[in-house]
Amino acid sequence: MKVSKRDVLLLLGLIGVLAVVAAYFLAYQPNIEAAEALEAENLQLQQRIADLSDKMANKDGYVEETAEMNEEMDAILKKFPVDVREEDGVLLAVNQELIAPMVINSIGITASEPTVLPDAEEEDVDHTYEIDEIEEYEAQEGIGDDPQQAADAQEGGVANEDMQYVLMQRSVTMNYLVSYEGLKRGIKNISVQDNRMSINNLTVSYDETTGLLNGTTVVDMYCIPGQDKEYVQPNFSSVLIGSDNIFGSLETYGIGQLDIGESVTDGEETADEGAQEAGEAAQ
Repeated sequence: MKVSKRDVLLLLGLIGVLAVVAAYFLAYQPNIEAAEALEAENLQLQQRIADLSDKMANKDGYVEETAEMNEEMDAILKKFPVDVREEDGVLLAVNQELIAPMVINSIGITASEPTVLPDAEEEDVDHTYEIDEIEEYEAQEGIGDDPQQAADAQEGGVANEDMQYVLMQRSVTMNYLVSYEGLKRGIKNISVQDNRMSINNLTVSYDETTGLLNGTTVVDMYCIPGQDKEYVQPNFSSVLIGSDNIFGSLETYGIGQLDIGESVTDGEETADEGAQEAGEAAQ
């Protein structure tokens, strides 16, 4: 078969076009994509270097702000006891009876458990850096800290990581009988306590038979274990212990009588009546 010169030229042209297309897709385009990827990576690295340089320039300010925040956190921690035990709830109820005054019918104290806090809003952070990345940058630029200082900082960092504070709470439920004035005094007494606590729930209802209020108050008492201080035992020295009448007494309450503290004892009434009858007989 004889091929004309024109066909040869067309075939050579086609082969040349295929070679150009193959070179573009197999060699040129991958190199362009790799170059663009490197350019984007270099841009990110330049941004990180600029940000790290800015942080290094403001290092003293960050250290000072961190120290101030640590002081504020320590001040907050000092407001919370290291533990809240059952006796603290009992003492709170005793103080309520004395200060309000009120008659507490029953007390319920729950076990200590972690406080459920609302979820904090997430902040948008443009860049985050690990410590090793910053140290690598400092080593490259020759601006790293003294080795001894770096070791001390690392030890301090480990100590801070191990120091995990958890806000714990114990709920105290008090069911009581009180006047309106006594209720206000009881609420004020809770608000002025040294230990951190809050009123979780308070319900009262009017009792027509006594003219007083039947109430229930749930108080959450807070503590933060793990602090560098000891638990302070509550002082029960002012609490009266024992009873003059082991057989009990009948107490009657009317409007305002809780503020006076009136009580009538059956045994005392009987003894007075007997003495009066004996005097009349002698006459």
